[in-house]
Amino acid sequence: METVAAMLNCEFTDHPVYDGLELQWFDDEAHGTGMLAFLSRRADRRVDYYFDPALRLDRSRYHLGGGTGAWQATAFDVAQLRVAPDGVLARASLTDVDGRQIEVHVDDRDGKPRRRAGLLAPVSAAIAEPESLLLVWMPAFDLVHRTRTAPVLRIDGEQAAIGRLPGAGLHRRLLIKYAAPLLVTTLGRAHEGALQDLPVVNAGADGTAVLTSRAAGHAAHLVLDPAMPDLTAIAPGTREQGRWHVRVDDVRLTGGSWSLRRDDGEVTGDLDVTERWRPGKLPLLMRLVTTVMPVFRRWPTSYRWRGVVTSGTIPMLHSVWERTGTGGVETYVRRTGGG
Repeated sequence: METVAAMLNCEFTDHPVYDGLELQWFDDEAHGTGMLAFLSRRADRRVDYYFDPALRLDRSRYHLGGGTGAWQATAFDVAQLRVAPDGVLARASLTDVDGRQIEVHVDDRDGKPRRRAGLLAPVSAAIAEPESLLLVWMPAFDLVHRTRTAPVLRIDGEQAAIGRLPGAGLHRRLLIKYAAPLLVTTLGRAHEGALQDLPVVNAGADGTAVLTSRAAGHAAHLVLDPAMPDLTAIAPGTREQGRWHVRVDDVRLTGGSWSLRRDDGEVTGDLDVTERWRPGKLPLLMRLVTTVMPVFRRWPTSYRWRGVVTSGTIPMLHSVWERTGTGGVETYVRRTGGG
């Protein structure tokens, strides 16, 4: 589990090069303080990353869209992202790898406290070849309000058009999303090689086991019901199975089933994601959006994990994540005009 102090993103509807932009702000001991900006390319959905040289980021943890393009330390001309009780202020100015100037200025603060809600970000719905199950929980999410100050989103001097939500004249919101903080949980990273440092997890009195990761006062829990047995304790030709789910703080995000089968010198493992995200109490607009656009609830169930452990002096693991569908992302693109 990792945390990001704040985030703002949007999709572009008709820009010839880019189809999306995201700004992230870090401010913690693990990462340092500064901005990360990424731009998604329309042609191949690869993502270019630009980060403050003062930040300490693990490139292997960034695998979005169609994969990683540029990964570049960048001296931002302007870098600011602050979420206040009455809105958000985001300012960024940088030059991309092709020499284009990227300018962002979003400020919807109006002195009126905002009502925000929790949202599971559907960012993983757009990952073509996943290396993990990436769960990004936003406990305080909102959309930018339409005010007298129009957002500036310029690429090479030209204002870029953004996606839109139906009924904008009524709700007066822009399809520019922001949140603070982001709680990022990575489950079951794909692996090829020696199986080392396997955590020892003891079952509780009820037979379940819980693995926990903590960051910045928050916690992610993987709950196994029942606890998985030691691989060597599985009788040849038999299958062990159960249920699992992931909880961040006290919010259940998704879950499914697990199974293990031993045949000769191999143990085959399956982890299927079968639980859709079920939102809690949401403001009316967000409730409508997450209902009519199924990607928000459905995308986790388009993931599954497969692994094989081969016994030996040093056990070897080969594991992969697979997509079983798109999770409803096409409906989102069609209804917002994005992508």
